[in-house]
Amino acid sequence: MRSKCGIARFGRLWAALVILMMFAAQAAYPQAEMHTPGSIPPQMFFVESLSYRGPDPKSSSIEFFIQIPYEGLSFVRSGNTYLARFETIVSLYDENQKLLNEKTWTEELSVENFAQTTSGTLYRLSQRTMDVAPGNYRIAIQVRDRETGKGTTLWRNLKVTDYSKDSLSLSDVMLVNRLSTSGEKVTVVPNITGYFTDLSSGFFLFAEIYNTTALDSVELRWHIFNQKREQVFADSRMEKLTRGRQQAFFRIGSLKLPAGTYLAMIEAVSGDSSAGAAPLGATERTFAVRHSELPPSITDVEKAIEQLRYAATPAEMEYIEEADSTQQRLDRFLEFWRKRDPDPQSPRNELMEEYYDRVTYANKHFSSYIEGWKSDMGIVFIRIGAPENIDRHPFDTDSKPYEIWYYYQLNRKFVFEDLTGFGDYRLVYPTTDLWGRIRN
Repeated sequence: MRSKCGIARFGRLWAALVILMMFAAQAAYPQAEMHTPGSIPPQMFFVESLSYRGPDPKSSSIEFFIQIPYEGLSFVRSGNTYLARFETIVSLYDENQKLLNEKTWTEELSVENFAQTTSGTLYRLSQRTMDVAPGNYRIAIQVRDRETGKGTTLWRNLKVTDYSKDSLSLSDVMLVNRLSTSGEKVTVVPNITGYFTDLSSGFFLFAEIYNTTALDSVELRWHIFNQKREQVFADSRMEKLTRGRQQAFFRIGSLKLPAGTYLAMIEAVSGDSSAGAAPLGATERTFAVRHSELPPSITDVEKAIEQLRYAATPAEMEYIEEADSTQQRLDRFLEFWRKRDPDPQSPRNELMEEYYDRVTYANKHFSSYIEGWKSDMGIVFIRIGAPENIDRHPFDTDSKPYEIWYYYQLNRKFVFEDLTGFGDYRLVYPTTDLWGRIRN
């Protein structure tokens, strides 16, 4: 028997989205309903793509680490177990969008009880490799459920380094949640999401070192910088070198960092170099720190508060914005969403996730002269959801480009016209906006 949990979960979410808008005040900005005929599903999977030296010293390879939460898959009863089947498809394109290579892997996942099929904490982690020439690539990673036929595609840009060019070089950096050893066995739990919510136990960085020099050792230095390029962590050690390939882990101790984006950098420096000498090799990557109650789509709390204005009343916005400190603003922001959590027993707030997933989608698809979430299309999308049908007219000779969005469940339609010819679509019908105000 197929799991029905996803339907029930989104049914509760839709009801909460409508309630959120129904109870908003009708003061300066009368609130429209926030319906979801085209709700954005939760992210089906996470992927990390990293460049390493290939099996041949003059070749390179890409390692793909794909993390698929169980709740993103459809399980079917099979005897005494529940079975999910899915495909992973990796497509490699050059900078001109020419397909260079494509690989498909089919996998099965079997679990013993129904509760596991709906878990948001259990996941399948797969590792795939593709040998490539050095260069810049555009990569599509798709996971497709064999039961439903539905899939999700994530795109990544990746620069693959030519590791044969320098006598000493470092691979891309992997984030590691946990590292344990038992004799000669090393167990690594990689961080695929690219963010942390709790740094009290620290974490690790991992990179490979490729060496063809005569040096017998180097000094390894690793740093963490905030968005202002201020150093918030640093450490170093001497490392014995072997010719060829060797692996290295770098411990990041317990940290208390505010939410935001950070840069991790690793440098290999000759042991007799002065403090300002250029490194023999270096590598870096970004990662994020976020509050445990915030979805991955929120990386800037102040921005998220600003974007809340389509769901909150003016009084609620004023209450949050006039807080005395950054921490108090965060507390009031979280208080707003806790009151609207459709399932307080769940560690996730599905309503907040849905709202900011819509904001992210609007920024990606509707940005022009202004951010997508501020555009007319963005406002409609965030408030009402994805349309059930879109009638596009980009090349009609007797009119400017326009689109009609249909919401059949609501018996509503919206007409957007590209008034400037540069993709800046404006709402021309209805003549009132979502708050009932006459449009200029």
